[in-house]
Amino acid sequence: MMHIPPASFRVTPYGEVDAAALDRLRDSFDTSQILLLVDRLDTCLAELGGVVAVRDELLKLHAMTLTLVEGAPLTVPTENACIWSEAESLQQDLEALAGWVHSAQAAISPLVNLTPDHEQ
Repeated sequence: MMHIPPASFRVTPYGEVDAAALDRLRDSFDTSQILLLVDRLDTCLAELGGVVAVRDELLKLHAMTLTLVEGAPLTVPTENACIWSEAESLQQDLEALAGWVHSAQAAISPLVNLTPDHEQ
């Protein structure tokens, strides 16, 4: 009689997954972490004024830079405008967003670890 080892993967409604990783996940993963990520993203974006505001700040910084670096005509009002201050503010916003991104990556990495051996 031939010995067949147990499958290292499990078939689920959402594809084949690594069986051991799924068992570990079931023992330790708090699914509400994903909902908390959504809440934290909403909060982070609200503090930044939304994705459109960040996009607009990037475009404003680009226009200011075009004027300074390439001599393009002014398109951004100069009153109370300071390019390094604008860049610093945008950098802080992006750092806040990057913090959220890093925590989101860490939170979902156990789900990435569900990849079955035959897919790697």
